[in-house]
Amino acid sequence: MGHDIRYLAIESAKWYDLMDVDVVVAKSPNGMAYFEMLRECKRMGKKIIIDHDDNLHETTRTNPAHLGLSHEAMRKTVEDCFGFANHIIYSTHALQKYYMPYHEGIASTVINNGWNPIIQPFMPVPKIEDKIRFIWRGSMHHLDDIGSIAGYINDLAEDESCDVAMLGIQDFIMAHLFPKVKTKEWNSSLFGYFETLNNSQCHYGLFPLLKNDFNFAKSNIFAIEMLVAGGVTIAPKGIPEYNIPGVIKYDKFGDVMEAVKNKDFDREAIVKEGREYLNDVLRVDKQNKKRELILNNLN
Repeated sequence: MGHDIRYLAIESAKWYDLMDVDVVVAKSPNGMAYFEMLRECKRMGKKIIIDHDDNLHETTRTNPAHLGLSHEAMRKTVEDCFGFANHIIYSTHALQKYYMPYHEGIASTVINNGWNPIIQPFMPVPKIEDKIRFIWRGSMHHLDDIGSIAGYINDLAEDESCDVAMLGIQDFIMAHLFPKVKTKEWNSSLFGYFETLNNSQCHYGLFPLLKNDFNFAKSNIFAIEMLVAGGVTIAPKGIPEYNIPGVIKYDKFGDVMEAVKNKDFDREAIVKEGREYLNDVLRVDKQNKKRELILNNLN
């Protein structure tokens, strides 16, 4: 894009790190440390873009971050940080709609997560030769979501025609809730994470979400990851960013599982259609043109 970029961690950034910076891009700012840094950036005359990708106001009680994020003082820092922005980027339309009342008069743009063909080349679509392989990946923030289909997950683990694995939940919790499911803890390395998914040879990715404001704002990233790995995402109807090619949408999880086991879906055709959508709509170079337009028109 023709810009020099510097990455700073909020917990260690100092005012002098920002002296020769023209634009500050703040990732989902929340908390007093972030607020104070953005206030100082504004005082120094820097342009500020906020890149917001989660509904921090609507975490549920089952979310480990809920206690802190639901505190009124914390919520206020999120809202007050918006006031420093010259422009706000949202990853979903649902997020934009939710938060727009908190920043009247400040422009915002929706830029969906994109697919980068250089660091995420398409993997061969794995054939089903013996077992149908399912994968779920997520964090402790989504225990209630995966819990909504826990019975089905455990049934899959008992089914000799299926293989199911879960990434991201601590082993002692897995031993309690999903004792026969293959598990691997979260890999914080971006490329290690991609490698794990790509090497999984998964046929289907499970993405159960309860219908609440936090989940309605979820981005399309898991669908992208699955299509890159050659898998098809299975997600509930009603989640806006998953109403795209390459995703099987369900009303009842049990019904779609029966169809999957019966091999009623043309999985290769679904992946092909989804990958065409990634290339036509979500290529990161196309998404970055929107970001460049924002940068070039900051006022």
